[in-house]
Amino acid sequence: MDARIPTTMKALVLERHDPDAARAVRSLELDERPVPQPGRGQVLVRVEAAPCNPSDLLFLQGLYGVEKTLPTVPGWEGAGTVVASGGGMLGRWLVGKTVACGGQEDRDGTWSQYALFPVSSCAPLGRELTVAQGATMLVNPLTAMGLHALARGGGHRAAVQNAAASQVGRMLVRLAAEAGLPLVNIVRRAEQAELLRSLGAEHVLDSSEPSFHDQLTRACRDMDVTIAFDAIGGEATGLLVDAMRPRAHVVVYGALSEQPCSGIDPIAVIFRDKRVQGFYLGAWLQKVGFLRRLRILSQVRRLIASGHLETVVQRQVGLESAVEALLEYLDRPTDGKILIRPHGPRPLAAHGSPE
Repeated sequence: MDARIPTTMKALVLERHDPDAARAVRSLELDERPVPQPGRGQVLVRVEAAPCNPSDLLFLQGLYGVEKTLPTVPGWEGAGTVVASGGGMLGRWLVGKTVACGGQEDRDGTWSQYALFPVSSCAPLGRELTVAQGATMLVNPLTAMGLHALARGGGHRAAVQNAAASQVGRMLVRLAAEAGLPLVNIVRRAEQAELLRSLGAEHVLDSSEPSFHDQLTRACRDMDVTIAFDAIGGEATGLLVDAMRPRAHVVVYGALSEQPCSGIDPIAVIFRDKRVQGFYLGAWLQKVGFLRRLRILSQVRRLIASGHLETVVQRQVGLESAVEALLEYLDRPTDGKILIRPHGPRPLAAHGSPE
């Protein structure tokens, strides 16, 4: 490899899972590890920025559906500069380019100064996006795009989502509004409802209100809602099943409650043709195929560059301060992402968007 690439690097390392999120975060250790060497079809990325997503926290807790051999470096996505290639035309072409990268199911992740990626997992940012925007370009925007595609491709005339104040939720608000798809948005607090309305959301329900269940049922009936996006699980899944018309289905894509889906009426499933299905971004991307993935990534880049899809960042930190920042994120996840800067933090713009 290039002599300018160091032989060791700093990384946050997970030694063991813990079902308690705060204990899991506190167990992360800042360690010195060898810089990995790329093999055929791989590139080495100097990681400049990496976010913490709910899927990262579930992995720390041992609750995510993908397992890795411990100890390991967490971090499902990030962005940085390709500094070395293990060979191959595409790998050599990527050297020197700034890329978004993600999907490390079998090796260390992005909470480190350097990380290996298959060339197929790297998306050049071009001149339109900053490295911080690229770091959050994959998991949330692609999830929102995938869910939106299910609604449009399935011929659904209206949809409902919970956790609507989340990053994915806000993106779905924008996508649905631009496509003319009526969307019922469920939040937990009045201030979250005001936030969504400021983003252009027309139908917002606060689940803390006493009449929430009746409001939800009426909205789903009046708008003919036949698809729901569930980021919570637990009792929320059954609530969505109950609220919708026959032949509707709930798409579960998150587990914020950390509870099994419950409260699902078997009569509704048997006699009213209501269904519950899962959505895993990795599987969906494989299903759509290579060429469509390229088109989707190109569309995501344009939407982020134009400001139509935006990830709010509440704080940027170096590896040394990451544990403290992640603990704060657990208390205020809707304030925005924590962005880890493995080579040192950068200032935030005044509006809270990454630069």
